[in-house]
Amino acid sequence: MIGRNILRFGQVTSTNTLLRDYAERGEPEGLVIAADEQTAGRGRLGRRWIVPRATSLQFSVLLRPPLSPQNAARLLPMAALAVARTLEQELRLETQLKWPNDVLVADSKGSFKKVCGILIESSVQDDALRYAILGIGLNVNYTMSDYPELASLATTVQDAVGHPVDRDALQAALLDELDHRYRRVCRGESLQEEYRARLTMLGQRVRVARGDQILEGIASDVDADGALILTQGDARLTIFAGDVTILKENKEVI
Repeated sequence: MIGRNILRFGQVTSTNTLLRDYAERGEPEGLVIAADEQTAGRGRLGRRWIVPRATSLQFSVLLRPPLSPQNAARLLPMAALAVARTLEQELRLETQLKWPNDVLVADSKGSFKKVCGILIESSVQDDALRYAILGIGLNVNYTMSDYPELASLATTVQDAVGHPVDRDALQAALLDELDHRYRRVCRGESLQEEYRARLTMLGQRVRVARGDQILEGIASDVDADGALILTQGDARLTIFAGDVTILKENKEVI
């Protein structure tokens, strides 16, 4: 069960890195490592993720799902849906998802901004998935007014609801939701329809940055593993990772 065993630290380099050591020693799935501060926290594509100490949720979960390495990507939309649903149920926030790993919430003016990022790292041996580490970073009890260079793109739970919230209660609710959805994935249930319904970019013209490659087309769908289907005329490309920008009337919407 996710969250039955939680190790809490004041400071670590990275919860994902620390949890990998436990995974390699054979720790059962469900272990959570949480920290008040990460000195080398990272997001997708190796980007740094740093927040003020003891303000946010920074934790990683060890999973050993009965999935093939190719299907391990299903854990990313599972986690995004769990975060979105928790924020809706616990705090009555309005949420959206941005492919592939961002959770957005509406601010006081109705603009949606990033509040959470998710990272999946996995270990594969002999074409079998040994384990996956799910890292979640959720901005909670601080204000983006202290970070004006980020305020147009990102927000916090405190900014969205207008006051600080109980981080421990929020984490407990999120771990429960993760456990519920993870069990569904392990049973072979598909979360594709729910994930698709929350992706506001579908049907819109987008630009996808994938390493040094830039692609443009219509974000037409996502497949069962959460990969983006990009339509370029008669061609349909399946994209597993990248940065997406929505293109509207020759203007970019991050």
